[in-house]
Amino acid sequence: MPALTSQDVTHSALASSTLPDIGALPDDALLTRAEVARLSGFANITLRIWAGQGRGPKITRVEGRPRFAVRDVRAWLAGTVDGRADNA
Repeated sequence: MPALTSQDVTHSALASSTLPDIGALPDDALLTRAEVARLSGFANITLRIWAGQGRGPKITRVEGRPRFAVRDVRAWLAGTVDGRADNA
């Protein structure tokens, strides 16, 4: 594995502290649970618990890790998922 450069570390720090512009992202872009938490204002653990209850945005697994398609997050934030209201 190659060593991290200062640019990599800076990019990583920026990525973890900036809020993604969900309006500018393509529908099929994937977000992490932490990004969805920052966008929604809900805690990461809340999203995790809700996922176990079948609530929140639809999860897409990438290499076993939860990811969320922007289209699904937009629908969830708008209050509907798959045509039903999400009573979060």
